[in-house]
Amino acid sequence: MSEASDPRVDALEARVAHLEAEVARLTVPAPSSSVSQPPPPEPGARLDLPATRTPSSPVEKPVSKWAERRKVQVDSETILKWGGVALVVLAVGFAVSTAISRGWIGPELQLAGAIALSLALVAGGWRLRSTRLPWTHALCSGGAAALFATAASNLFVDQTSTDAAYVATLVVGLLGFVLARFVPSQWVGVVTLTGGVTGWLVIGEAEPPFVMTSICLVAAFSISIALAVERDWFGLRLLAHIVGLIGTMWLGGVADTSGEQVWTIAVGAGVAVSLLSVPSRGSLVSLWQQLEVQLSAVLAPWVFVTVGMTFEVDSGTSVGAVGLVAGAAVAVIAVAIRSRILLPHFVSLLLGASVSISIGVAAMANTEAAFVAIALQGAGLVVLARTLENSIRVYINAAVLLLIGVFFALIDGIDAWSVDTDLGEDVARLGVIVAVGLGIWFTRQRDVQRFASIIVLGLFLIWLGSVLVHVPEGQAAVSVSWAIVGISILVAGAVRKVPDLGTVGLAVIGLTVAKLLIVDMREVDTLWRAGLFLVVGLGIMRLGFLLPRLTGAESGDGD
Repeated sequence: MSEASDPRVDALEARVAHLEAEVARLTVPAPSSSVSQPPPPEPGARLDLPATRTPSSPVEKPVSKWAERRKVQVDSETILKWGGVALVVLAVGFAVSTAISRGWIGPELQLAGAIALSLALVAGGWRLRSTRLPWTHALCSGGAAALFATAASNLFVDQTSTDAAYVATLVVGLLGFVLARFVPSQWVGVVTLTGGVTGWLVIGEAEPPFVMTSICLVAAFSISIALAVERDWFGLRLLAHIVGLIGTMWLGGVADTSGEQVWTIAVGAGVAVSLLSVPSRGSLVSLWQQLEVQLSAVLAPWVFVTVGMTFEVDSGTSVGAVGLVAGAAVAVIAVAIRSRILLPHFVSLLLGASVSISIGVAAMANTEAAFVAIALQGAGLVVLARTLENSIRVYINAAVLLLIGVFFALIDGIDAWSVDTDLGEDVARLGVIVAVGLGIWFTRQRDVQRFASIIVLGLFLIWLGSVLVHVPEGQAAVSVSWAIVGISILVAGAVRKVPDLGTVGLAVIGLTVAKLLIVDMREVDTLWRAGLFLVVGLGIMRLGFLLPRLTGAESGDGD
């Protein structure tokens, strides 16, 4: 008697039968192909699967020859474009010059032709602005340059007047900035600023009127900076700041009355405010912005020079005071706006302030005090560099100042061996050495400290000798002092278990012994020489006897 079938078992058997059929279909061998298949990879080998093309990651195709030819064609087009515009301008200039020399055209027609050609270049560039923008840059820039050249030419001045030439240059400049704004083209802006300044100087024969020049300088600088900031044109920003710096210095050099001096300071304040803020607008991607940030380092020295030229400061004390005030003011402002400017910009401002302070100290103080201030400033910059994420630029500036202090201590110390100096100069040289030592210590770099500490030790030995050599039996006193220094360093190295320090101490002792045999044998009296050799020899022997105990090498077990 058969048992009744279970529906669940029947369903399960049906599914198993379906799976067996699918497995049988998949295990049927594929038809043979004439193309040989690659052998299977070895166990453990890495499989390099072919890249699949997806919408998010398209397959990169190799650069075709057509693309390479296109790249060459683009470069050639740039050369031909600018070269062609330049040649057309020169050709027109030569043609006009020939026509003038041969009397073919009159002055009015000459001016009309030059202006018409310039406007034609601008018009051609304007028409191509939506289709061939590179040609727009070239044509509009060439047209603006030609208009400036026409306004500053002797022909224009002779037919009108010098004041008319100034007004024409001003009008062309304003139109040039408007054109640069709406094309848009940084090239046109650069040509407008450069052409306007050049034309202005040519018209005035390098001595243009103060009032009109100062007004136009403010206008050109302000428009250039505003346009450059709006369009992120870092090249125009850099050029505008350079023009502002040089132009303000020119105003300071020619300012005579109190009103002109006040106006110069007002213009300079505007340029300074721009250099304190504008270079940090951006992400330092552009090379021009990086140069602009570096340019801000001249701000404090520029203020110092401009104020000195404006008020004709010539005495040493006054010059030094201006330098100190300018450097301190820029440093304080830089610290106050630190959170709103980029770190490289902040560093540049502080470096410029450092230079101005160094100049001020050098002008106010005597030579020794100035070098002490320079060395202390170098040590301070080392500390500043560590707080500014180990800024290489600050480290370099600090190294330069410290090296200046090193060379002063070395040269002045050697001279002091033959010429007895007063106590103040001796203290100043020691102050320089101490400042250099502090700067080295603040680096917290072990390799730098090991190398530079030897230089500081050498400077100290020279200083010690320059002071003691002038006392009675000075050479003997120098040898004894050097021996004491060497023994002290050797003992310190032994106690602190620093072999390098002990080696330096032995080197100083060896230098002392060499001095005893070379110098003191000739210059020290016989009786003093005997005592000197005895004292140094006994000291070295005593040190040799105590050295094992100091280093812990002596067993001390009494056996």
